[in-house]
Amino acid sequence: MKSIGSTLAHAALTGALALAAIGSFAVPATAQAQPGSNPLLWCFVGPNDQPGNGPFGRCTSFYPSSSYRADFEVRNLPAGTYSYVWTNDLGMVLPCTTNRCYVTYQSGAGGGVIDTVSVTYTNLATGVATTLGRTVAIGGPI
Repeated sequence: MKSIGSTLAHAALTGALALAAIGSFAVPATAQAQPGSNPLLWCFVGPNDQPGNGPFGRCTSFYPSSSYRADFEVRNLPAGTYSYVWTNDLGMVLPCTTNRCYVTYQSGAGGGVIDTVSVTYTNLATGVATTLGRTVAIGGPI
């Protein structure tokens, strides 16, 4: 006859093994990639009442102001030489030629500002071009 202690220990071991098996299938390998290891478009809108210390920054602001500045930066590129073309929602080419760009926005009369800024960076050694984009959301209602 089994003791209550050995039965509970067996049940706990069986449960732990079942959870370990489920956990190993629950998250696909691609979902485990860290944002710090892949190229990304960092953005921060200021003034802002929230920090933007995460890997993607903070591309929104609800801080009351008459004007805002959105700073963008392509981060985590592999070593190499790149060219950059920056555009906005309207397809206008922005006057930026490096991995950094900024756009100044004026706040409308109580209305919000939404814009998408994209950068296409081209590896000059390989000719491979990649585009990244971020949406800027300022004020409200959005």
